Amino acid sequence: MDEEMKRVKKRIDKRLEQFANTNNSDRPFNDVMDHYGKIEGYPTKNLSKVNMKGLPLPIRILGYFFIGTMSVGMITVFLLSLFK
Repeated sequence: MDEEMKRVKKRIDKRLEQFANTNNSDRPFNDVMDHYGKIEGYPTKNLSKVNMKGLPLPIRILGYFFIGTMSVGMITVFLLSLFK
């Protein structure tokens, strides 16, 4: 029981140290994001930025096509709703 309490205290101290050190952005914030980063290649640093130039050309063209089609479709729906 005493050994388990020491492990729990050590884990809590580690979490408190992580919360106190907020400027360390290169470490994942939990084990799931660490797993995604190591096994699946999921980005953990900045999820809002996607490097389109790093993707192969066919995937970039497909992505630009889908984004363009969705934006033209949204503008078309908006204009048709105004004039109806």
